[in-house]
Amino acid sequence: MADQNRKKLIIASVILIAVVIVVGISYAWLSITLTGQKTNVIKVGNLDLVLDESSSNGITITNGMAITDQEGLATDGSTFSLINNGDAYICYELYLDDMNLESGETRVADKFIKFSLGKGTTAGTPKVLTSIGSNPNRLLDSGTISSGETIDYNLRMWFNSEEDGNYSGQVFRGKLRVEATQCVAPKPAAETLLAKANPEDLDYNSASSEQQKEMWTFSHPATEQTEALTDYRYIGADPNNYVSFNDELWRIIGVFTVDDGTGNKETRLKLIRNESIGNYSWDNKDTTTGAESDNGKNNWADARLNYLLNSGHESESVGGSLYWNSSSGNCSKSHTDPIVACDFTTTGLKEKAKNMIGDTLWYLGSINNYYSAVVTDWYSDERGTDVYSGRSTAWIGKVGLMYPSDYGYATSGGVTTNRNACLNTVLADWDSSRVSDCKNNDWLLYFDQWTLTHNKGMSSYVYYVASTFYGHPENSIAYTYRNVRPVVFLKSNITIASGNGSSSQPYILQS
Repeated sequence: MADQNRKKLIIASVILIAVVIVVGISYAWLSITLTGQKTNVIKVGNLDLVLDESSSNGITITNGMAITDQEGLATDGSTFSLINNGDAYICYELYLDDMNLESGETRVADKFIKFSLGKGTTAGTPKVLTSIGSNPNRLLDSGTISSGETIDYNLRMWFNSEEDGNYSGQVFRGKLRVEATQCVAPKPAAETLLAKANPEDLDYNSASSEQQKEMWTFSHPATEQTEALTDYRYIGADPNNYVSFNDELWRIIGVFTVDDGTGNKETRLKLIRNESIGNYSWDNKDTTTGAESDNGKNNWADARLNYLLNSGHESESVGGSLYWNSSSGNCSKSHTDPIVACDFTTTGLKEKAKNMIGDTLWYLGSINNYYSAVVTDWYSDERGTDVYSGRSTAWIGKVGLMYPSDYGYATSGGVTTNRNACLNTVLADWDSSRVSDCKNNDWLLYFDQWTLTHNKGMSSYVYYVASTFYGHPENSIAYTYRNVRPVVFLKSNITIASGNGSSSQPYILQS
């Protein structure tokens, strides 16, 4: 293999870009050099696509010799951008085509070439050229570009050190080709799902099986922190609310009108992870680290669980934004075992998922008399301003937890106790056998799981939803360890690429 590594692959230092824009039978074609300092604009009708390669240094291949994937990914590569300055939504495909060879040259086989294509903030992965088809159908990428959008690319190519063979003196010459057509912009995911939402007064037991799988409408009066709102929630034991997010299975709580923290209101999807990321304390600070007692502090704004889930807390010795950064370190576990090693390198948030999450104003109102509160009481108090002394009434961030009212509204009820009866039954009584229909037909029921809401009567008590045996919100000391299921609000521009929301065909999302 050492001898083979010394055989140089002659790579054309100039790769041409061929851009094809098609609308009906109209088209424009332009060929430019990637290494030139140019910006190219192609207009056909109301399409206006810019190919900007002004920052490109061309493809770099170290000595034209075989290198490892790690070395190949470390090269500068060739950078270029697609920019849509028109008013049309464009669907495009990006191809890598062979160029004509010069007299006396022999083309190297595709199996000897590796490449990676970075897109935006997503790094490319090493692939053999044969994995994307053969000329002229080597599809590098496909996607959509909306009006005003810019998509940046970085193409790296190198000689495949994993493939043995005689390729000495052979040549690869290529050009990029973009085929694009005007297409209809996809609707935001929230709008797509709202089109299937059921009216508020539809009886669940009278609804069709298809209707039962979709969202229900809920109207809410104004609270101390919110105006009168209408939201849409999935209810029942197993609705079609599964979604692929962060390369994991998550579920959609519903569609909500959300304040992004600046007063700007948007209609956005609210997701919860299908499984827990582990059992951790809500907070386990003591009197030496800012709590009123040694039982933890029930202020979400500076809770150690908040610091674990969100960015900006990397300097903290406990929590330290580990989940947000997909890293490992120390987490808070319990009072008796306060600091434990934890590892989120595989279960933490990936860049693609983080880019889909929007800033959100989370309401931190409290409740005290939970043993007499129905779900509407929980909803109102969660968005109220009555809190334990010194606690925050709201917090702006990206990753939170579900509310007790999310759990309460997610029930469909059953035949013995219908949905309306469940919503008018005190949540603390849902463990009663006479209303077991309420908890048994609630998809949010899980093993003991933390919520965002604290008890305003005590400095260290927080609510969690108890396990399947109880099935209702309960008080807990903050240092206790319970299941953590992260909750996020997606940005309003997220769309659904495919799927029907079932567990076997979850919704696939795209920006």
